Amino acid sequence: MDRDLLITHHREYENDYYTLNVPGANPRKITHEEGGQIAARAWNIFVNVDGADCRSICPLPYAGLNNFLVERKEVEHYDKMSCQDRFEEIKHLLTNEEAGVLVALLLHISGGSMENSSLWDMIRSHALMSYSTDNFGPIWTTYKLREGQSELARRIFQDSVDHGLHYAFQMPIQSICDLSGFSEVRAVSGRTFRARRIVCTIPLNVLRTIQFTPPLSEKRQEALEIGHVNFMTKVHAKVEGTGLASWNGMRYPNNLMFGYGDGVTADGSAHIVGFGKNEGTDFVPELHPQATIDAFQRLHPMEVKKMIFHNWTTDPWSRGGPAWWSPEYMTKYQDELQSRHGNVFFASADWAHGWRAAIDGALEQGALAAREIIAERREVEQSQVRSKF
Repeated sequence: MDRDLLITHHREYENDYYTLNVPGANPRKITHEEGGQIAARAWNIFVNVDGADCRSICPLPYAGLNNFLVERKEVEHYDKMSCQDRFEEIKHLLTNEEAGVLVALLLHISGGSMENSSLWDMIRSHALMSYSTDNFGPIWTTYKLREGQSELARRIFQDSVDHGLHYAFQMPIQSICDLSGFSEVRAVSGRTFRARRIVCTIPLNVLRTIQFTPPLSEKRQEALEIGHVNFMTKVHAKVEGTGLASWNGMRYPNNLMFGYGDGVTADGSAHIVGFGKNEGTDFVPELHPQATIDAFQRLHPMEVKKMIFHNWTTDPWSRGGPAWWSPEYMTKYQDELQSRHGNVFFASADWAHGWRAAIDGALEQGALAAREIIAERREVEQSQVRSKF
């Protein structure tokens, strides 16, 4: 599937431009290139905390803490800072347009607020992009799977079956017990599953709803109660005509701050994807459909024919979007979240070393847990063989 891709944005349609609307500046229609330059300049000023585009403070993005090149206290200094803290330091260097675009972009990325979004996560993300905004598009927005995320999920589950595993949907978990000689997972339905080892991939914001025996450490419980801060909105819209397939734009403030043209549907409609930050109960797309249409139309005039989305924030099995941490969360809780609890291994993208909150991060944490379990099994088997002689 990684070689069967589509380009998300096409430039051959009528509305091939970028719209920009932020406080303190006149709304403008500009080229995509100019829009990218405005965002890049603002981002580069914001993230360049060390004068080396993060290369000095984050030379090893998979080892933010405890790497041999940077003292931990230096990392902790930036981990304590919020995006708002950093914005206050550099806002005098920005035009009104740059400031508005930057704030909207930061909120787009974190799904939280400027005050509760970690600066370090922005630094780490920049390092993962090879320290250059030139890579933002190719890494984050340019490509998508031709067969889609759903097909990827199906193949992952089929791969599990092919390796002798089983799965069950509609099976919310009530408790996880680490007992003498085995561990047990109990579902809300009463069904139980037993194993020698358990790999727990339950999302960070859901884990606090699960009962653990013996109880989790106080530090881990504290981390779970805080959770992550990403309660973003993402809505797909099918709109009249093909023209807006070439459009991108932003408006801040707005319930949907960014809109992206993402191809043309089979019936000749433009596909638009809108993104917003956490608006709490004031804006919930499934409860406020007209407000959602209004938010699209505030970005750019359009006739919305249909909207499709899954609200990960209100989904009880996710309780939020891709994980974004609050200031000082990494310093306090990352090591604890990644540690095992008896025979229970925690392997979620929500606390990955590298691509946190991404599929790559899930693979990273799952592979680390699997490797440790396999090593333990091998050691037991070898000791049993030795005991026979």
